[in-house]
Amino acid sequence: MARPPLELETWGRIRRTVVDGKQTAVARYRDVDGVTRAMQRQGRTPAEAERNLIKALKQRLTPVQSELGRDTTIAQLCAQWLTEIDASDLADGTKNQYRSNASIIARELKGVRISEATVPRMDRYIAGVRDKRGPGAARSARLVLKLMLAIPVRHGVIDANPIREVPAPARARSTVTALRARDIATIRELLHTWDAGTTKYNRPRNGSLRDIADMYIATGARTSEVLAIEWPDVTLDTTPQTVEVTKTVAKNTAGKLVLQPVPKSESSNRLLLLPPAVAGMLVRRRVESYTSLVFPSGVGTPIWPDNLRRQWKLALEGTDYAALTPKAFRKAVATHLREQLGIEAASAQLGHSDTIVTQRHYAEKVHRGPDAAAVLDSLFTQNGE
Repeated sequence: MARPPLELETWGRIRRTVVDGKQTAVARYRDVDGVTRAMQRQGRTPAEAERNLIKALKQRLTPVQSELGRDTTIAQLCAQWLTEIDASDLADGTKNQYRSNASIIARELKGVRISEATVPRMDRYIAGVRDKRGPGAARSARLVLKLMLAIPVRHGVIDANPIREVPAPARARSTVTALRARDIATIRELLHTWDAGTTKYNRPRNGSLRDIADMYIATGARTSEVLAIEWPDVTLDTTPQTVEVTKTVAKNTAGKLVLQPVPKSESSNRLLLLPPAVAGMLVRRRVESYTSLVFPSGVGTPIWPDNLRRQWKLALEGTDYAALTPKAFRKAVATHLREQLGIEAASAQLGHSDTIVTQRHYAEKVHRGPDAAAVLDSLFTQNGE
């Protein structure tokens, strides 16, 4: 009966002998390719030869890239994962989001070892994040933990990723209520009034809020997309005018706001036809332009989205629209296009990969039956027999 093979990446009994007059230790080991080979090392004494052999076998059979063990803490794992993330070709905005989430996880689970990151513990942790910070934060934490714990799985430290067995928290239910034309007209006037005012230092304001709002209405684009539009992206000599949405503004890993030459997703790359209502605004801004950006800051750099939202909030403060964010215009565009052209057109305009996101989060729900009047009328014209 044949002897069973050694387990992969292990060695068998070490035998001490003498080779060419030198103390030698010899062992057979099963290499990473499954082939069993012999190795020997020498020393001044039999014990030293054996120690040298064991050291060589460990170097041979222990994966060089893995410094992880079952006692490695989640905080240490976070640091290694972030090193991989920084070296990846992910967008800077994505790297920043991962880093932010990982720093929270490293703080909250810093002393937990990989071997202690069991399904029940991770389930309780994600549930706690959901209760404290909401389902969105819990879903983000689950994603980051799943990506991190894939590393010890790859390195053979643990057999399976425990996060795979932790259910994703349900998304918060949201009711979409879209702005209508009358609301939009009122908000545009409020923004115009704000633009015409002065800062607390008695300086004229940039005067961009209403123009940016008009671009929201004309495109349904995201704030990060609108603020990244440059003049080469816009055609002013065609009917209708067009704009190419191919970039976003994003904070890079150095903390600076830059133009990111990739959109949020592949489907976000799109050419949009502009309504005539924004033609005059774009021509005016082109004549007055002093930078390649269509909507620059006062010093010609990209506008920080947080600064825009802060100004927007101040402009609408004390009105019926105080709680609205720029995203409300994106929802208004989605709802209007869905009603006039269908959900597929709305999804394409907003740059979604499918209609599910558009229908669930952007277009106001339809509570109206089908156009069945003529069909139902036939029930009255029959004899009922």
